[in-house]
Amino acid sequence: MNQARDGRTRIAEAVWRTVERDGVAGASVRAVASEAGVTGGTVQYHFSTHARMLHFAMELLADRFTQRLVETPRTGEVADWTRAILLEMLPLSEDRQREFRVWLAFTTHAHTDPQLAALKESFAERLRELYQRLCDARRAAGLAGDDPLPVVDLADDPGVAILQAVIDGLALQLAELSPAEASVRGPRLLDHYLSAR
Repeated sequence: MNQARDGRTRIAEAVWRTVERDGVAGASVRAVASEAGVTGGTVQYHFSTHARMLHFAMELLADRFTQRLVETPRTGEVADWTRAILLEMLPLSEDRQREFRVWLAFTTHAHTDPQLAALKESFAERLRELYQRLCDARRAAGLAGDDPLPVVDLADDPGVAILQAVIDGLALQLAELSPAEASVRGPRLLDHYLSAR
């Protein structure tokens, strides 16, 4: 990692901690600089505007989440590796709960920030594509039941929409639990849903 990227990453991670503690509104240049242990001038050197700082922090969070999913092996039984990917999407540990809360804060703030809104939509599209691949793999392996509605096109696949709704809703519930409870309850609830498919 080059020095500039390292500095930007350090500041982005300070943004995450500040957002988790004080919300996006509390993530001023001064607050982030203090959290990162640098001067406000250092933050401004790396990010010419507050908006660019927030955008980079949100993008880095999305990239790290995506990288975790990409690194999840896709070998062996389809039921096993698709389940493993879905589990990676859930906030089952303290770090992933923090990540999830910060992501929620960013996506809420995106309603008033066009750059963050575009990033949110781009990430949502990547997730839809992943859900589609998971559903296709499970169907091909005979793991998914017949969908109640016909698939007209990829954007209209009820199996994808339902799976995404289940994972989103489960993530919201798990984020409110202790990490220990989430790590037990999350896999159980996911398995219950998958076994019913």
